[in-house]
Amino acid sequence: MNELNIFLILALIAVLAVVAKWTRQPYPIVFLLGGIGLAFVPGMPVIKLAPDLVFLVFLPPLIFGDAYVTDFRQFKRFIQPIVLLATGLVVLTSVSVAFVAHWVIGLPLDVGFVLGAILSPTDTVATDAVAEETGMPPQLLTVLSGESLINDATGLVLYKFAVAAVMIGTFSLGSAVGQFAYVAVVGIAVGLGGAMLGRRVTRFLFNHNLTDDVISVTITLITPFLVYLAADRLGGSGVLAAAAAGMYFSHSGGAMYTPEARLVARSVWNTMFFLFNGALFIMLGLQLRSIFAELAIFPATMLAQYAGAVAGTVIVVRLAWAAVAALTRRLDQRTAEREGGVLPWSWAFVLGWSGMRGIVSLAAALSIPDEVNGGAPFPARDLILFITFAVILVTLLGQGLTLPWFIRRLHVVEDESGEQPRAIAQVRVAEAALARLKELEGTFGTAAQWEVAGRLRFRIEETIEHFSTQTDDSLHNLERELIRQTIDAERAALNDMRHAGEIADEVFRRMQYDIDLAESRLLLD
Repeated sequence: MNELNIFLILALIAVLAVVAKWTRQPYPIVFLLGGIGLAFVPGMPVIKLAPDLVFLVFLPPLIFGDAYVTDFRQFKRFIQPIVLLATGLVVLTSVSVAFVAHWVIGLPLDVGFVLGAILSPTDTVATDAVAEETGMPPQLLTVLSGESLINDATGLVLYKFAVAAVMIGTFSLGSAVGQFAYVAVVGIAVGLGGAMLGRRVTRFLFNHNLTDDVISVTITLITPFLVYLAADRLGGSGVLAAAAAGMYFSHSGGAMYTPEARLVARSVWNTMFFLFNGALFIMLGLQLRSIFAELAIFPATMLAQYAGAVAGTVIVVRLAWAAVAALTRRLDQRTAEREGGVLPWSWAFVLGWSGMRGIVSLAAALSIPDEVNGGAPFPARDLILFITFAVILVTLLGQGLTLPWFIRRLHVVEDESGEQPRAIAQVRVAEAALARLKELEGTFGTAAQWEVAGRLRFRIEETIEHFSTQTDDSLHNLERELIRQTIDAERAALNDMRHAGEIADEVFRRMQYDIDLAESRLLLD
């Protein structure tokens, strides 16, 4: 990929992001359609997506970041359905697709298993991006995120053994099970060990005044690549290593020891997430022309039938699994009580309809060797690549575009009291600060101390009152509007002073940062 192509993709990310905002569609879908449209522009050079670029450059930080924002307590709470989706459903999908590909397309069964393994995992990036845009309840988001974090590893292990079976003509179920256990244990161990090491290094540097905000953030950026590569070299799952490291960093506060470093890290990671996601889905769309070109010998109707049969299998198997899971949970009262009650049928349908495939599946398909042992071409390689791309289109566009409609139609919405726990926590934290201030009053001996304490007490009591009113929407909205008006006035006055030359640029930037921070807090309230 040359410099012009990189610039083109970056420019397209910005343009398509605006289109996504305007059309109110999830970013991945708009990026994918933009890439497809760009692929057929006359004179557009063919941009090949290298599998190593996905697995070694894009995937580690995206998995790490997704794990970082996953609620660890909720992940543990729903570990049973997450593991069943990430292992049992992956295996069932692989087997089902293999037999359908054998019966309908005529692929040898071992080649069908290669296709099944490729299509078995859902896509972390696509699923989370689409789900978050729909207002999906946090319980479902936790299950979907947890599933997509783990099932990549399961699917890639199955893929490795399926390809090996085609290459050398043998397959051992016992060996596959043992290999998966090894891959999982090593991946998780390397991820946790690498994250602990990164945290200790950051703490050592911090305690010896050898670090700053930029260095601390850089360590978090390096960590997912290091653990991914280390696990991969040891034969473990780089995906699970990155996921485990992300969860550890999240649980330990991100190994950030200053508020400024946490703010910088959040901005850096948000920007990188946005650019990486955009680049991946645009490049995914750009592959369509080259894939079509390699299948010119097949009639279009035949290709459509093959793709439809496999895509239908992937979708139906997941819906059936979700329905069985909902029924099982209704019968298992202990599990239902632990996980917040029975799973409504509408929620089970949405869970089943949220099985988007994406860039990991395509990268796996592109990684298929050109030849088997002996020099013969890998059977149906081009056809597997096309069907993989077609299933990605059907699930990402078909399910992704209709998912918001189903959520609204079935009234699968987030609990309206979702902000109340945060408001209650804010009040309790402020009350703790107020109690500590009262304890310190006994040590005051000067008027200055009482004056400063009085101003601080006023701010704390104001915070308590602010978050106590969040249960009253009318008062809360009025307060937000008044605060916004005062912030606008502060910003206007600051700009006037800068233009008049009354303050230096450094003073302007520091005060602008404080005002921006206050406004960002307003947006979060």
